[in-house]
Amino acid sequence: MPSHAADLLEVSGLAKRFAGGGISDVSLSVPPDSITGFIGANGAGKSTTLRCVLGLIRPDAGVIRLFGGAADTVARNRIGFLPEERGLFPHERAREAIAFHGRLKGLGRREALARADRLLERIGLGSRGRDRLEALSKGNVQRVQVLCALVHEPQLLLLDEPLTGLDPVGQAEMLSLIAEFRGKGGAVLFSTHSMAAAESICDRVVMLAAGRTVFEGLLPDAAALAPHGAIVVTSDGEGLAAAASAVGGKVFPLGSVNAEAMRWRVVLPRHVTHPALVRALAERNVPLLNFQPIRPGLEGAFWQLAEQRPAEAA
Repeated sequence: MPSHAADLLEVSGLAKRFAGGGISDVSLSVPPDSITGFIGANGAGKSTTLRCVLGLIRPDAGVIRLFGGAADTVARNRIGFLPEERGLFPHERAREAIAFHGRLKGLGRREALARADRLLERIGLGSRGRDRLEALSKGNVQRVQVLCALVHEPQLLLLDEPLTGLDPVGQAEMLSLIAEFRGKGGAVLFSTHSMAAAESICDRVVMLAAGRTVFEGLLPDAAALAPHGAIVVTSDGEGLAAAASAVGGKVFPLGSVNAEAMRWRVVLPRHVTHPALVRALAERNVPLLNFQPIRPGLEGAFWQLAEQRPAEAA
């Protein structure tokens, strides 16, 4: 056997331009038996990338390979997809909706219904299979939609914001389904806004900013790139900038909190402590409405990379 199995998904130099947006240079890979977090702010290009992979839109440039070969219809039938825009009809019955998606992937009706029943039993909805979706909770409808993506037993699962609209219990159940799929040998590309969710379940991350890949690698390597510093809310931006400069730091605006105060990210040299910044602020009588040290992790790393890499490319 080969020492290194081919990536299930390889994307290189992908570009798709729309009026006012699109992607310009996206590259990523999804190895076997992995969960890869796909992270980016709204408009970064995550959904556009997924639609290109699925053949729903044609890219302007770049290469897409699936399971070590061409990204054709046969290969795409080995993918399960959960779109951000949910598409189940309220009057459908749960088992029928799941079975329909199985038949779209080539399953016979009897086998599709049998798989639907087994999957519903797995998530504790075995007795609700004949209920119409409008009778289920929003969280249960979302779980049914995930089962629609799983019914044909895909090897690769593409999930576009699967946690949107779910309460904490629903999110935990969704993450459990994803982990179980990976545990059976599948691989997942998991698009999400939730850094905490990515940190809890992913072993790799791909970060997008302004239509470009700014990082791809292991989760610990990404988290290690988070800056040292703090998030500060104050009404005195000039005083904050002066205090930060006095200890060798830099400030970056994050937006208004109200008519008077702004939220700032302060990046400090590694040797400068948070108390040193607080002292510099006190010496200049800078009012502090909030002071929160930046926690090492994906969120801090993402904003650092999102600011640096597109500027470097420009």
